[in-house]
Amino acid sequence: MNDSSEYIGTALDAFTENATTAEVELGEEYRTRPGTPMIGPYSINQMDDFYVALSRGEVKPTGIMNYLQRLFIAQRCKTGDRVLDVCCGRGLQLPVLYCYQHDIDSYTGLDISPGNLVEAYERRAYLDREFGTQFKIDFHQVDVSKDWPAHLGLFDVAVYTSALEHLPRDRGIASLRHTATALAPQGGLYLSTPNTPGPLPRKLQHRVHVYEWSHEELVDVLDELGLVVHEVVGILPPLTQQATEAAIAARFGADVAVFYRRLRDAVPDALLGPVVATTLDDAATEILYVCSRRAA
Repeated sequence: MNDSSEYIGTALDAFTENATTAEVELGEEYRTRPGTPMIGPYSINQMDDFYVALSRGEVKPTGIMNYLQRLFIAQRCKTGDRVLDVCCGRGLQLPVLYCYQHDIDSYTGLDISPGNLVEAYERRAYLDREFGTQFKIDFHQVDVSKDWPAHLGLFDVAVYTSALEHLPRDRGIASLRHTATALAPQGGLYLSTPNTPGPLPRKLQHRVHVYEWSHEELVDVLDELGLVVHEVVGILPPLTQQATEAAIAARFGADVAVFYRRLRDAVPDALLGPVVATTLDDAATEILYVCSRRAA
């Protein structure tokens, strides 16, 4: 892996790179939080390792969300698939592949952070000890907004989960373009990111992020890049129980809202929220997009 010291920057650098003068003068809620781990304009902050958290009894909505989306993806991979993990981080997609879809052809992880990749290599070594070698695995230190190594080839499945929001907008678009180009003709993309509605500038839901997309904005960009969205799966609910109930009532009626209230009495919020979100489409605060390349 290459020395990444030339990329090290600050959270403020990330904000100001694409910000107008007016945006720079906005309050701190619009900006990446100072102290966020950064490489150049990118936030490399990672969510908790939900496998470790669950093993010690800690259950968070974001952890359940992360497990839900990764299991969703693994169960849709097929025998012989070449899987690409864009901004793979510490390799959280790997355990569910080892457990539930070990007959894929290969897994390739890309990430800009040497520290993230060290954790990913460690996870691979642990899984190989536990399960034996299952499929070919490669990791590459890559700035995904720039040119990718030519030898990578094409992939049947691209995973790009909970990472697009860590790039400035223009670089995020570039990374999506490279991902679309790397898909085989029948290849599919699983892309997740927060849904932050409204016009620019937008307050960040999570201040370890750099740029948060609205659903409408992202769908338009995916279309421009030749990607067809087949499913919109919510993976985190609206920010409050009241907003969630209102979204359920608007979509399914008052009786279903009553059913939701009954579930809320019986099911812990950390489990219920991400599951209920799957029914709410663009009312969810984080969305998993199931896409494919548009036929030529």
